[in-house]
Amino acid sequence: MTDARKAIRRPRWAVVLWALACALLLAGAGLAVSAVPGAGAREREWRSAAPCAPGTPAEEGGDCLGTVTAVIGRTDARRPKKTSWLYFTDGRPMRRLAVSSEAAEEFRAGDRVRLTVWRGVVREVAGDRYVWRHHTPGAGDFAMVAAGLTLAAGYPAARTLLLVRGRRRPDDEVLPSALPFGAALVVTALWLLPLCYLHPTAPFATPATTAWTSLGTLTTLTLLIGAWRATRIRPPGESGTPSAEPAGGEVFLPARFLEATDYNPHHFGTHVVVGGDGPPAVVPHPGPGRFAARPIPVSRLTVLRVRRPRGSDSGLVPSGWHVAELDDSGTPVHLAAAPADLTRILCELPPRSRRGAHPARRDTGTSAGM
Repeated sequence: MTDARKAIRRPRWAVVLWALACALLLAGAGLAVSAVPGAGAREREWRSAAPCAPGTPAEEGGDCLGTVTAVIGRTDARRPKKTSWLYFTDGRPMRRLAVSSEAAEEFRAGDRVRLTVWRGVVREVAGDRYVWRHHTPGAGDFAMVAAGLTLAAGYPAARTLLLVRGRRRPDDEVLPSALPFGAALVVTALWLLPLCYLHPTAPFATPATTAWTSLGTLTTLTLLIGAWRATRIRPPGESGTPSAEPAGGEVFLPARFLEATDYNPHHFGTHVVVGGDGPPAVVPHPGPGRFAARPIPVSRLTVLRVRRPRGSDSGLVPSGWHVAELDDSGTPVHLAAAPADLTRILCELPPRSRRGAHPARRDTGTSAGM
């Protein structure tokens, strides 16, 4: 095995790292879920709180809503990521109160405001021009965080799954990308996060939320099934359905010869055209027409085998393509294309040249001379 291929071997411990990342994110999601009941209870108690009886000091109000008037002495507005302050005249009912930067900019020195106190905490500052409300994370916030962490854990879980599915493949073989699973997770976030925020504990409480949850779940399952199929490792021989030929007979198939040859100078080819009146040829465009086409000398080529792409191949080979190892009169040449397209191209070679491309012959990671 060459040094280049050793440098791109798939680490054996990668599956452990991805699994650990998944576990940590799920643990965080579990902590967020555990906080949902308590946050929901606080929200309900805050909404149902009644004003305190006359004469009850605001700081002793407990579960009732105490009110106290105050005069703003000055404000200290800072950047959003830093704490802004309201300072009160004569230090009553307190010296200062932490607020948002927007509130510190809206209030002015000399403004008379009304403070609403609940359980010893100022929950609201109301003036003539602006009302500031203290934000306490509620059930929806924690539920949304839990859902977000769970979805985030889905990506390392997908990477772990792909590594486990490819554990018997050669170490330098390129495995399918986890992006199909990532796309399914992003789409899931679009419907799940708003649902968790607005209805954290009752996703089936109304017909509307029931439809929302059911349609979202069905969409996610469909996308996950599609991702599972899209990332399945297709060994050589499972070529799929070749592209249908148009009326003119010519088919332009995305394909690349990985070496520069007389029929692929400077790696200029992006497609191979087959069918029609002309021989198979390399072209730098998807057609139509054979402009700048370079005929492929099919009589010189012999198929040695077909395999999946490896890290030692050119970066131009997508993970879902296959690579045909060819012999060009003693010179090794590699042709990469999607499985069905590669089968269609190899069918253009003379029968004697295709002795190594039998569909039943699978890539085992070894071959003669390697």
